[in-house]
Amino acid sequence: MLGSFLIGYFFAIQFYDKKNSNTVKKTTIEDNILDEPEELVIRAIKTFERGGIEIKRTTKLNFDSIGIASKNDKDDLCKIKGIGTVIEKKLNRIGIFTYKQLSNSSDIDLEAITRLIQFFPGRIESDDWRGQANKLLNNKKS
Repeated sequence: MLGSFLIGYFFAIQFYDKKNSNTVKKTTIEDNILDEPEELVIRAIKTFERGGIEIKRTTKLNFDSIGIASKNDKDDLCKIKGIGTVIEKKLNRIGIFTYKQLSNSSDIDLEAITRLIQFFPGRIESDDWRGQANKLLNNKKS
């Protein structure tokens, strides 16, 4: 009986040593990957063909069509579904303060707004900011 105990004991030690050594090897490899300095990471910039000229898109809003407003005319844009405080601040930075401006915006203007505030493409249309702004504008007038 003592013999079978000792045999089982030694086999268990060998089995668990092999199992633990594999996990140690895996973690050291993962640690080495994670410990690489960030300086070695190369970030690519989209360039125009092979000339090396950086492409910069200049997106401008057509304030002639949506209208001009100031901070004094500001509406609570957070009432529109999909606009939180962060997005409202971004909209204010690009010059959009009122429901009227959003309701007057065209599809091209909405695409420009999406690019300027770096928002999810198509999200403004799916949340129907223009329609919501129009309803809020009508409620404000009455």
